[in-house]
Amino acid sequence: MRGASSKGYCRLRCGRSERDDQSLTDGLVLPMQQASDIEASGVTITLRSPAKINWRLRVLGRRDDGFHEIESLMTTVTLYDELVFRARSDSELRLSCTVQPPCDASDVPTDHRNLILRAASLLATRVGRPLGMTCQLTKRIPTGGGLGGGSSNAASTLIALNRLWALNEPVENLTLLAGELGSDVPFFLAGPSAVVRGRGERIRSVPHPWRGWIVLMFPGFPVSTGAVYQAWQSGPKDDGLLVMSSENEGRLMAAEWMASTFNGLEEPAMVVCPALRDMYQQVMATADRSVRVSGSGSTMFTAFDTQDEAHQFARLMDARLGIPSAVVEPV
Repeated sequence: MRGASSKGYCRLRCGRSERDDQSLTDGLVLPMQQASDIEASGVTITLRSPAKINWRLRVLGRRDDGFHEIESLMTTVTLYDELVFRARSDSELRLSCTVQPPCDASDVPTDHRNLILRAASLLATRVGRPLGMTCQLTKRIPTGGGLGGGSSNAASTLIALNRLWALNEPVENLTLLAGELGSDVPFFLAGPSAVVRGRGERIRSVPHPWRGWIVLMFPGFPVSTGAVYQAWQSGPKDDGLLVMSSENEGRLMAAEWMASTFNGLEEPAMVVCPALRDMYQQVMATADRSVRVSGSGSTMFTAFDTQDEAHQFARLMDARLGIPSAVVEPV
């Protein structure tokens, strides 16, 4: 899963209808399989690209290909980047970026290092046609935060350009391309909640394991995914349940649900970044429930049963610990 990437939930801004007006009003986010239900204009497509969290994550070992074998229960949440794609008459692929909080990175690449351009180039190459596009990215998901923002952007790009370029590639073909772009990218073509295995290519969609309010806490610094996996060491086998053992588990109160979550990358993330350990310990001392690191870090999160509780805790994090926070929910 090292070098991870991300399923695209998209809002297509197209010809206006009562349904489209409603989607813009209530923030409807469509799985890729439903994207064909809305007609795109063929000129501009706007998508919201969601972040994800890992409720449960275990690392099983290093694979022969250099990646790590993982199992994870993942859910997309309502923190979004926005991507606006416009068709071009030439074969150029262009990307510009505007950063908005809670993302605080001023150096989001807009060249070949960005997964949006890599996804566009891969798709154009695969179909063997000289295709061009311009993408305006509004970046809100922090980079290097374990939230899969770049991977989600890549998956959204495949969805958008498949429509914008009128390619009509089936989901299966886009999923294969997603796997080439990064380990998390296929998940964003399958969510909003899924069990992910292998290095990220084996995905089983599942119902949301828990619904409620989630507070994301942003330390303000990235953690290198590659370094975290390098620091991971095999230990006693974790026998925690990856998915729900019964229908009743999905009805747990938030504190009980958080007590059932786990992440085998938390300790190596804190070895790589001692500042994360210090911050995590402060958050744990303040919260009255378990706190998790998402993916390889650095974003932390915990869950609450009501929106008021979540907002109160988010304000406390900012006022007492100076940690910017956001209240979200499962997509």
